[in-house]
Amino acid sequence: MNTERPKVGIGVLVVKDGKVLMGVRLKPEDGTGTWHPPGGHLEYGESWEDCARRETREEAGIEITNVRFATALNDYRTEESRHYVTIFMRADYLSGEPHACEPDKCSGWNWFTWEELPSPLFAPVQSLLVQGYHPLSRSHDKLVRDRIPEIIESRGGVAITYTADLGEYKERLRTKLAEEVLEYLESEEVSELADVLEVVHSLTAIEGTPREQLQLIQTKKREERGGFEKRLVLKETR
Repeated sequence: MNTERPKVGIGVLVVKDGKVLMGVRLKPEDGTGTWHPPGGHLEYGESWEDCARRETREEAGIEITNVRFATALNDYRTEESRHYVTIFMRADYLSGEPHACEPDKCSGWNWFTWEELPSPLFAPVQSLLVQGYHPLSRSHDKLVRDRIPEIIESRGGVAITYTADLGEYKERLRTKLAEEVLEYLESEEVSELADVLEVVHSLTAIEGTPREQLQLIQTKKREERGGFEKRLVLKETR
């Protein structure tokens, strides 16, 4: 039975003005001549965040902030008898000018957009691309108004969307209704009530009920049971 243990590496994806810091790897044992982000081995008792700050400072001479987990890779190469767990951390640039603090390990640092990364890439970074990871992406996973993607792209962003089937659409509308009601309760802003109404009308439209018919139903119930103008609170019945 093999008693060896995998090694744990930390890679730091430092972002500044929409670009990621990358340098040419000079370490002779693995990936010589490939482009890689700052990083190194996790030390005993060290947190991932502290390791990311330390390695970035030691290798590139800069300070980073907002350090958080991005993704992880389980990299086992049988032909090389190497097993690494690489933890990628995402961070924002804070201060300093990148330079080769360890010239025997890296020839220098430059900023690149994720879409135009240099090559060849260090194997773990290449794996990130294969997985579809993007350091500037933000997960939302929620139903939005129809023109939101257009608005995002008009501001220079990229909106990745898909069209839900009817079952998912209805379920997401129900979730959206709870979300909008909560936002109104927290803010008490009339604009949030308008969002509630929009979701309500979308829900009734699924059932084939137009807005005008919903209004008629509302009017009928008001005539039969009244509204809420009198501020009556039913305390108990006997």
